Amino acid sequence: MKRDLILFMVVAAIAGRLSVCPRGCGVAMGQTTAAPVFQDNFDDNKKGTPWKVFGTSAKATVTEAGKCLQFNTTSDVNVPFMGYISDKWWIDPNQDFQMKIDLHFDIFSYANGWVSFGLTPESAGPDEKWVALGIGCSGVFQNYWGEWRDGYEGRLDYEGRVRSTVTLYISYDSWYDVLYLSDSGYGSEGCWQTLSGFVKGKLGKVPLYVFLAAKSNSMALVGTSAYLDNFVIEKGKLGSPYQNTDPDSGGGDAVQDVAGTLSIQPSTIQRSSGSDKLTALLGLPVGVTLADWDSTNVPTLSPGSIAATAHTAFMWVDDSLKILASFPKAKLTEAVTTNGQVEVYVSGKLKDGSSYAASCLVTIQ
Repeated sequence: MKRDLILFMVVAAIAGRLSVCPRGCGVAMGQTTAAPVFQDNFDDNKKGTPWKVFGTSAKATVTEAGKCLQFNTTSDVNVPFMGYISDKWWIDPNQDFQMKIDLHFDIFSYANGWVSFGLTPESAGPDEKWVALGIGCSGVFQNYWGEWRDGYEGRLDYEGRVRSTVTLYISYDSWYDVLYLSDSGYGSEGCWQTLSGFVKGKLGKVPLYVFLAAKSNSMALVGTSAYLDNFVIEKGKLGSPYQNTDPDSGGGDAVQDVAGTLSIQPSTIQRSSGSDKLTALLGLPVGVTLADWDSTNVPTLSPGSIAATAHTAFMWVDDSLKILASFPKAKLTEAVTTNGQVEVYVSGKLKDGSSYAASCLVTIQ
């Protein structure tokens, strides 16, 4: 009998008898004046833990230098997108949000290239579904650039630009499911582009990851002429399987996070029928043992920061630690109001204080 089949027979048996364990200056149009939800001014000239790099190569690089986020490419490559994307954190589209960034682009070329920021439900980087707002150049035409893709179709917009340095704004009205792209502030007043049915129609998938990126079609980007700075999320709710971490706080003995694998059953979740319980099986790397597991730490499921109602752990035949947890289905369907695919995370802490987390895709219908 194959190991996978044996494992899921064991999981089914354990799941049936799980016991609960103990547990700038000025104010932009529409801008809030509260403390920022998240910000990065890149002044430390090093990538912090909130970000991971995507889409780069030897000929297409992103670097924090000169207290900004700089992009460099050679003219013999085409780069769909490359840059930073939020690493294991996201914006909750069930609430309004507002974010802005400063952009600089002063390259004149007959080729095409842009710097931008945007949103995607794809955690590895924008591929099939995304929206981006930026500035750049198309055949010596200096422009503002906005584009969205929903996996099947999209829209591309340009407008002439005079200034090399600008501030751009993205904001979202969760009640009406409308996204606003602007160079003057937040909301509908003075916005450049409006995307109606943004989450429920165009993306159809949550959560939303933030990316800071550049695109190039045979354009040589130079970091001092193509960069981003002062990224701020001024309003919104962020989700993450990990606790907030200061990227500069780690010393030589800093505890490292542990990445695992995750399976959720059922993988297709019916809102109005089926079991009222979700079962998560999380596998941690070989080397993490049952002695490392903290039975008093309750795993959580995100989006929604949902505490497990029951959990246990066991060693599998390949010497890997398996953590089995149950979660209420209703809590997840409350947190994710849009049907379709969603990336979910299960996370917790081990006895040494290190965090573990793993993710997988499920479908909500």
